[in-house]
Amino acid sequence: MRETQSARPDFAFLALAKDCAATIPHFLELLRALRRSGSGVVAFVGENGSQDGTHALLQHAQSRGEISLVPTAFMAREPERLRRMALGRERLKSELEASGLAPRFVCVLDIDNVIAAPPTVPALLAAAAKLDRPGIFGVSASSRPHYYDLLAYEDEQRSFVTLLDELAISRSGIVKYYRFFRSRIYPHQRALTSDREISCASTFNGLCLYRADLYRLGSYREAGPAICEHLAFNRRLAALTGGAMLIDPGLVLRTPSDHAEQSFLPFAWRRFRKLISLRLHRQVHRPNLLAK
Repeated sequence: MRETQSARPDFAFLALAKDCAATIPHFLELLRALRRSGSGVVAFVGENGSQDGTHALLQHAQSRGEISLVPTAFMAREPERLRRMALGRERLKSELEASGLAPRFVCVLDIDNVIAAPPTVPALLAAAAKLDRPGIFGVSASSRPHYYDLLAYEDEQRSFVTLLDELAISRSGIVKYYRFFRSRIYPHQRALTSDREISCASTFNGLCLYRADLYRLGSYREAGPAICEHLAFNRRLAALTGGAMLIDPGLVLRTPSDHAEQSFLPFAWRRFRKLISLRLHRQVHRPNLLAK
């Protein structure tokens, strides 16, 4: 990247990318808008196994000095998704540390459909300013029409560490599956959607800002049962700092369509399409047993 090594960037962006060619331009435009505003920006992006031109787009962005492309092919060797994501996030964190850069803020984000409608530069700067408050180590985006990221959320009353297991049990029938969303997921998503700041121990919701000096203290690695990598990271920072996180109602993303609340028929249709897509994917990637 063309940031001078002696300059201290304001923001370091860390993102994993797979099959998100449609939204990479939105991510790159966010970086450009921040730079036009006068902010120093660096970005490290890990890409692994995309089939839609994502890698070529990121290579082109790297050639223009906009990002640093981080090899993360090793992620494919980990079959469990939560551990795979933790490995990728940890690699990006290590890449930032090895760069010798000392940004003021670290922005961890998803650059798939979550970033289809990026936050404004003033909203991002205002959210970063909240990290100067005593006792705050992280600030996440909210989203509309509702907050969606329950797996990464935790406060004194609510935790969702068993949610994936509950989802797996409820998949035995589409009606049962939909009822689970109506009773267990949608109400909590609505409750975490507010025009006021929400204080918590852990949040992510597609984009999260950290004080860089505190971010380096964390780790996405988890020795016990696999949990959401952001939850593992934030728990560690909360324990080390005694601080809290905020969901910022002014830092708004669009709720991804695959996480949006739906009535039964659209929900069932989305589920059907996903099952067909998974079946086709398995057929395409099935080993050719006749090949020698």
